[in-house]
Amino acid sequence: MTSLALICTTGFAHEPYVAPVAYKTEQTQVTVIAGYAEEALNSEYALKDAKLTVITPKNELKTINSEAVHKSVTVFDIDLPEEGTYIVQTQASYPLKYVYDQKEWHLFVDMPADKAPPKAEREYLIPTDLETKTIKPEQVTREWILQSYLSKGKVSDIQLPNTPIKVSFSVHPNQIKAAQPVKLAITEKGQPLAYAEVNLREKGATDKQVKQFKAEKNGQVELRFPKAGEYLVEVTAPLNLKVKPKNQSYTIISLNVLAQ
Repeated sequence: MTSLALICTTGFAHEPYVAPVAYKTEQTQVTVIAGYAEEALNSEYALKDAKLTVITPKNELKTINSEAVHKSVTVFDIDLPEEGTYIVQTQASYPLKYVYDQKEWHLFVDMPADKAPPKAEREYLIPTDLETKTIKPEQVTREWILQSYLSKGKVSDIQLPNTPIKVSFSVHPNQIKAAQPVKLAITEKGQPLAYAEVNLREKGATDKQVKQFKAEKNGQVELRFPKAGEYLVEVTAPLNLKVKPKNQSYTIISLNVLAQ
C-alpha cells in the first residue's frame, strides 16, 4: 500500500503496475517488477508488502513472495517450468476521502493551503476551499488489480481469474500488433460494465498524456495501439460525482505490443 501523502503531493499522478521484463521468452525463469510510477512503467516507488499470484498454463495458482524491495521497485522471480502463457497478478489499495460541495462530490485532502498547488492545478479540495468549517468527509477505498501476461515458447489459452473487473481481449495479449484493431470486453461481477472508462498509456507517458476511451453499453470498446512497445491499459467504472461515492475498483494491465 502506498501512503496517501505520496498520492496527494504528486497530484494523484502515481499509479501502480506489474510487468515482466520479457513478455515472450524461452528461458526457465523471468523477473517481474511492480511499483508506482508517474511515468507509465517507469517505477519510482516500490509496491510494499506485495505478493504475486501466478496462474500457470495448466491453470495452477502459485503465490510468490518478492525477492527484493528497493526504494524504487519491487522485484519478483518467476519460474517457468512449462510452455504456454502465464498470468501474473498483484493488487494495491489506498483510502480516499470525498466531500460534498456545490452539489457534487470532490476528492478531499486535509492539508494546509501553503502545502497544496493552486486550486486550478489539482483535482481535489482542501479545507480552505470550502465555505463551511464543519467538514464531514466520506471515506472510500480505491482498489487496483494489477495484471500482465507472459508466454514461454508459445502462447496458450488463458482463463481470467475472478476479479471485480475483468478485461478480455479479442487477440491474445502476447500477440497484439501495432495498429491492429483489438476489442476489449469488460465485465464487472459477471455483467457487462456499461460505459467503462479505459485509459491507454504508452511507456513513459504521464497522466496528462493518457488516451481516453469509453466502452459502449455492452461493455465493449475497440483499441488500436499506435506503435510497437509497452503500454498500460487502465479500466474502471464511470464515476458519477452527483451520487455518494463508494469503493472504486480498477484493473490495470501491462502489455507489450509487437511491430506490424
